[in-house]
Amino acid sequence: MSESTFLFLFLAVIAWLWWDSRGVAERATISARAYCGNAGVSFLNDTVAWQKIRLKRNRRGRISLQRTYFFEFASDMQQRYRGEIVMLGKKVESISLDAYRVS
Repeated sequence: MSESTFLFLFLAVIAWLWWDSRGVAERATISARAYCGNAGVSFLNDTVAWQKIRLKRNRRGRISLQRTYFFEFASDMQQRYRGEIVMLGKKVESISLDAYRVS
């Protein structure tokens, strides 16, 4: 395999990973916003931020990317709290909120 072919494949994999991650981050944002709405808190900054990525097996035993994102929310608009959403592939695995003050 020539050096230019290897470089092209490497760049293609990086581009695919970026493109796929953007789609998953958009789904995570929509899910976190809905979760915050159901919990009665305000979803802040209208986005999630990447925290970590790793390989994990899904329910079928196939290896998928598990991406963890964090986001901020507020219950009383005076203090920010942190939440976390874990995506396995393109599906929500879990969502959690830090303990917060109820207004």
